[in-house]
Amino acid sequence: MNVADLEGPLLDYWVARVAQLPKPRVDDGFCWIEEPACDGDPAGALEAAFAPSTDWTHGGPVIERALICIGYSEAHAWGAGPTGEAPHFRAYGATPLIAAMRFYVANRFGSEVPDEEQPAQPAAD
Repeated sequence: MNVADLEGPLLDYWVARVAQLPKPRVDDGFCWIEEPACDGDPAGALEAAFAPSTDWTHGGPVIERALICIGYSEAHAWGAGPTGEAPHFRAYGATPLIAAMRFYVANRFGSEVPDEEQPAQPAAD
């Protein structure tokens, strides 16, 4: 699947994969990850929705950590790319979060990802 076409829970899933969050999966229209218990007991782990492509509390820290530059392009709507290279954006989307998360995924996996939701781990850098 082309990263430029990813959106919604599937885009969120791939962001979770890049960030190496525990046990990401898409189910019931959401991306879910495992949140460890406060006491560190694996038996107390909970599932939590993860939506960086629509929720700034999830996507904002990704943008900040990855130093992603976001801007608006008349030709493509919102664009994202590495800091210092604007306006030469490398990913686009209908919102700043979608553009940034597409860039985040493409920067790690390239322009294509498998269509499945439980693919092999990404290649080491």
